Amino acid sequence: MAERRTKIVATLGPASDPPEVLDQLLAVGVDCVRINCSHGSAEDLRRRAAAARDAARRAGRPVGVLFDLQGPKLRLSSETFTRTVKQGDLLSFRGANGASHGDGLIVDYSDFAQLVTERSELVIGDGVPRFTVERVEGARIAARALTTGPVSARKGVNVTYARPNLPAITDKDAADLELAAECGADFVALSFVRGGRDVVDLRDRLRLLGSPARTIAKIEKIEAYEHLDEILAVADGVMVARGDYGVEAGVARVPLMQKDTITRATHIGKCVITATQMLESMIHSPEPTRAEVADVANAVIDGTSAVMLSAETAAGEHPVEALRAMAEIARAAEESPVIHGRALGVDRHTSAAAVLYAAVQLAEAVDAAALIIPTATGGGPRTCAKYRSDRPIIALADDPVVCSQLMLEWGVHPITLGPADSVDALVESSLLAGRDLAGLPSGARVVLTAGRSTRTPGATSLIMVREIP
Repeated sequence: MAERRTKIVATLGPASDPPEVLDQLLAVGVDCVRINCSHGSAEDLRRRAAAARDAARRAGRPVGVLFDLQGPKLRLSSETFTRTVKQGDLLSFRGANGASHGDGLIVDYSDFAQLVTERSELVIGDGVPRFTVERVEGARIAARALTTGPVSARKGVNVTYARPNLPAITDKDAADLELAAECGADFVALSFVRGGRDVVDLRDRLRLLGSPARTIAKIEKIEAYEHLDEILAVADGVMVARGDYGVEAGVARVPLMQKDTITRATHIGKCVITATQMLESMIHSPEPTRAEVADVANAVIDGTSAVMLSAETAAGEHPVEALRAMAEIARAAEESPVIHGRALGVDRHTSAAAVLYAAVQLAEAVDAAALIIPTATGGGPRTCAKYRSDRPIIALADDPVVCSQLMLEWGVHPITLGPADSVDALVESSLLAGRDLAGLPSGARVVLTAGRSTRTPGATSLIMVREIP
């Protein structure tokens, strides 16, 4: 049972394709792998998902598999010639069906002008140049540069406060969703979420495909952050996608958004992944910078459920070293006397939630070695995780899918355990699992929860203090 409570997501790619590298990543501590649908063919995505499952079997433990959809991405036309736009320059933008106009820019979306509102800014590439819209004349947008920066072919284009004309799920995303369902994805992340209805659309499509995958909403647009509570109400978790959010809102706005999102997600028991450029220098360097170490540590101390590596493990020169550094930083940061963002009060929505809160408090009071929670759906361990207790949470489920989906939950160690015929049998098998599968020593004191019957979601009503046999 790992000492680290913050989970690590590693993106798969060419650097992690060799089986021996993937095995090393799992040995060092990968909890969930990310399949980035923006890169690679369908066969590449399918092969990497299968390789992750094979590596998990070799490691003898669950590993989550997350498919990350590309989402609608706007780009400058391939005919755009490279040049530098100066602050104060007035340029025209047109959609792909419009004719080029002098030094104007063509965007590869025919109805581009229809996206723009009176609040919109147009942002190129990684944040510069940025334009304010002065007027829209039919298919033409007149925009003035607020900052100096380069434009070139195929550069990304972001529209802040855009009208919801772009589909939340593109045709490519729909095809990748079918692939995710085929591969048994545990999580699907939706890019460029604007509001709760985008997440509901994703969930409905997954269920129609027969997939139990949990939904992760990527918070990378200004509108998403403004509708965060609405999104949290329907999503199973969120990802703080700092790259595109920094482009839209400006990098100075990222830290407070990150901290606030972590806190609000954790308070209602939703997992939250912090992502983008966490150990960016390790794409080429065998060691992280001091600033990167502080960045990861701050996310951990803020209470994030998981931290994510992107190009570091997908295409970097040192994927295993990057993973090892991430794990070491997280373990050290967890020595902080306070993990911020934790839920503070009892959840009064159901009696089971109140019982689980009491179990967390009892585990602290009796200095228990662990909290053991048999679960049918994973709901009990998730409820306990939001309190960010330093007691490990051992989740026992007879469904391997539930175990894989618990791999993103802070401090939760899922173990597959067969069903029991009675509550008494469940208690005894849980204690043995704590000894034989989780490595708890005989005589260790644990707090164990159960219901009046087995395999009944939301029926937790019993708490007991027991010793490992």
